[in-house]
Amino acid sequence: MPNFTEHSKKSLLLLVLFYLDQKSIVLMIVFFLSACGGSGGGGALDDVVNDSRKIASPASSDSQSESDQQIEHWGLSRVSPDSVNLPESAVDKIIDYVFTDAATQSVVVSKGGYVVGERYAEGYDANSVGTSWSVAKSFYSAAIGVAISDGYYSSVGQRASSLLTEFINTDKEEITIEQILRMRSGLAADTNVFFSGDQTAHALANTLRTPPGTAFKYSNANSQLFEPLIRRATGINAHGYLIEKILRPIGIDPINVGLWFDETGSHPMTYCCIDMRADDFLRFGLLYARGGRWQGTQVVPKGYVDASLTPVGFYGYQWWAMNEEYFRRPVRGDISSAIGLDGQRILIWPEQDIVVVVLTMYQHFANQGYVLNVKGNALNYPNTCKARNNCPAAAEDVSSGNAVPSYDTHALVELIVDLATD
Repeated sequence: MPNFTEHSKKSLLLLVLFYLDQKSIVLMIVFFLSACGGSGGGGALDDVVNDSRKIASPASSDSQSESDQQIEHWGLSRVSPDSVNLPESAVDKIIDYVFTDAATQSVVVSKGGYVVGERYAEGYDANSVGTSWSVAKSFYSAAIGVAISDGYYSSVGQRASSLLTEFINTDKEEITIEQILRMRSGLAADTNVFFSGDQTAHALANTLRTPPGTAFKYSNANSQLFEPLIRRATGINAHGYLIEKILRPIGIDPINVGLWFDETGSHPMTYCCIDMRADDFLRFGLLYARGGRWQGTQVVPKGYVDASLTPVGFYGYQWWAMNEEYFRRPVRGDISSAIGLDGQRILIWPEQDIVVVVLTMYQHFANQGYVLNVKGNALNYPNTCKARNNCPAAAEDVSSGNAVPSYDTHALVELIVDLATD
């Protein structure tokens, strides 16, 4: 190897960076520096292109050496658990346990942005679409966070009535956006918003039951308020804003996504119902596990993500804390979850950069469209009830006998914690 000067070394590196793809860049830099007696601390690759990777800057103290930096991966490549220092047996235990639920469609486990385990029910695969049910709440909460950073709201402390003018001069006038996010708005729960036709009108007309901010009350109608909050603030409907601000930036192609509207065909359902592949749900989980960052872009403000995952009791901004208060028994780890009807889950453990997605077997054809119809003959709704054997009497597939039981969520969380302790 010639005796390069420092100037010639830098020039050659620039040429390498310009002409080679990223994977080749990393390999060439390693070869070049080692051959020339370099230190191996080649700096950060800030512009991530084809295979969605970059060199991460140190996240800890100033004493951390450059050799301790880790390659941060975003591409959801499939690798063996041992390649990311996880015991394969611990990953298998998670997958086997989830599939004790006979209604399971898929489970995908990731560590460090790599998929280290996955399984699909017979007749399904990685390209099969599942539905979110209430997991969607976490997505539209993220859209609210972006709208704040875009300047459409002053803060989460802003009164919702500044946009929801129907609340002015009523007992709902003082409700804040944060109280809606935390399910502490005081609005009534169990209002059957799903069957109400115009779901936004239903949500806006909902009655106050407790003083705002005083009590947690889980309410779908509460989260349907994200629809008018986003539309009236941004001038874009909630689906369009979600696509442009969340889905596209994290590499989800909206062509492959089904976003449901209520029976009017014009109001996005913001408490429910996003149809995507398991990997796409995993991308969103990874976004939150990494503080709202995707590659070099802060998609959702970090402070908002942190607040989302910081519960009052066991609930954040449309995220559940898998903590002792939630389970009413001791639990290890600091894991949060987006949770939907019939067993939909995105579980994230930011400290360990671990994400687990679980979907229930789903039946819906794209040519049926995504306008809800729960009345009349041409029923159209997110159908996980057939797999769960709990369809209502009005459904095409009326269930009989007992519903298919699921697993114990506490046990699943403990198995996830075992990934880092085995």
